[in-house]
Amino acid sequence: MTNANVKAACEAAGMGYPCYWSGSDGCTYSDYWTSGCITYDDAGVSCRTNDVLSASLCGTTDYRQCQPLDDTFVYIPAWLSDDSAAGVDYETHHWALQGANYNNMYALCAETKLGDQLEGWKVNCLDMIILDACIIPAPVPMCGGSPCVHGTCTDDNGNYTCTCENGWEGTDCDQDIDDCASSPCVHGTCKDGFMNYTCSCENGWEGTNCDQDIDECASSPCWLGGTCLDHVDGFSCVCPEDATGKNCETALFAGECYEFSTVAVTHREATEACSTNDGRLVDLKDDKLQRFLADKIAATSNVSNWLAMRSTPLPIYYSDGSSSTGSLQWSEGEPSSPLDLCVLLDSSDNYRAKTVFCTEQHNYVCEAIVKPCEPNVCQNGGNCTSCFDGSFCDCPDGFDGLTCEINIDECASSPCQNHGSCQDGINSYSCRCINGFQGVHCESTPDWCSQSLCPSGWTCVDHIVHFSCIDPASASRIVGYQCSSASCPDGMYCTEEGVASFSCKPECPKRGQSLLTLVR
Repeated sequence: MTNANVKAACEAAGMGYPCYWSGSDGCTYSDYWTSGCITYDDAGVSCRTNDVLSASLCGTTDYRQCQPLDDTFVYIPAWLSDDSAAGVDYETHHWALQGANYNNMYALCAETKLGDQLEGWKVNCLDMIILDACIIPAPVPMCGGSPCVHGTCTDDNGNYTCTCENGWEGTDCDQDIDDCASSPCVHGTCKDGFMNYTCSCENGWEGTNCDQDIDECASSPCWLGGTCLDHVDGFSCVCPEDATGKNCETALFAGECYEFSTVAVTHREATEACSTNDGRLVDLKDDKLQRFLADKIAATSNVSNWLAMRSTPLPIYYSDGSSSTGSLQWSEGEPSSPLDLCVLLDSSDNYRAKTVFCTEQHNYVCEAIVKPCEPNVCQNGGNCTSCFDGSFCDCPDGFDGLTCEINIDECASSPCQNHGSCQDGINSYSCRCINGFQGVHCESTPDWCSQSLCPSGWTCVDHIVHFSCIDPASASRIVGYQCSSASCPDGMYCTEEGVASFSCKPECPKRGQSLLTLVR
């Protein structure tokens, strides 16, 4: 609400504008009146325009107490360097609001009689007579005051409109568009920027919009053949039967437990780490254990690993104080240095033993004694042992799984032949054969004709699932053959096939039974 905008608002409405002073005789102080303002009769009330209006509207010259003058601004030249108009606030009873700090208020304007610029002012404002002046609304300054902070201004019949630049909104293009309003961060917190936003993602999520699950398995954290399962903000390892631990880093060999590290440290730090975890740095005394450790390391980290052995300076001693003997495989020329050195399995030389400075950093292997579990977590009679932070189950025959919870399906290999049905048992199975087949796996058929089942002198014909008997002297027979209970073996029934032949076929089994049930 500058003087320039108040003047422009009044002129756009076809009206004049009064000054802070009335301009009548004795009321034309050069500081607060100019010849561009209208002159009106102050009726002897006061030189100040607001005093005269307040006396008429509210019966008092204290215009701070006059509600109709609330939020109005009057032209006041040479008042402040920022060209502010002077305003009134009824609620706070302030009589000199600094106009440059406000907008969307009211401008004090006046309308003259036609043809008469200097006397007889008449008000025509919402059909109200208010002395010689009229209060009209100024919605906002017009384009002369450059109201569009981040946009282009267009004058519009005493008003203006702003066409905002990208990223801005509001009547005066002074409001940064909230790019977070659409909640673009799926699993995170949005921070608004200028024409952009940034997302601070929750644990386990990444991407511009925090909509991509971080693959915790990408670093291959599961060792010793374990399978990694990715979860939100974490992972789990499914270990093979010979490994355990959160990362499948622990394995059994010859009744001892071995844990493989995932970090590189000095020899002293490795010794302390194993001790802290109720173990000790591994002592290696034979080539079988050396091969086992080498295979496990090669399948996981594929880097050199510390052993407990060291020289002081020679010979090489184990951690129990004994000197190194046995079948340990050394690199060529090792050990030979007179210095105080430590021993590792060298990944660059097929994991043969080698002496190096103890201050080098390498992975390491800890060993611990296997102990019984408390409680026994193995099912179906399995024997549980534990070491470090993991446990192992030795499962009885017929059971499998990390806790022996799986009954092994002996029928999985389809051992029953010739359409026989397999029934699984505990560490066993049985085959139910269809008619005409026999054997443990239904692999054979009976040799009917070798059992002399036909009458003497008759010819036997084997049909695999049954047999028939034929009288070779059928031409001389007068009466046809008649079946009897003695014609066929038990479990078979007789059928007359003509005057001189009959067949023996298996009887139909009862529901749920078969003629041949063979158990392994």
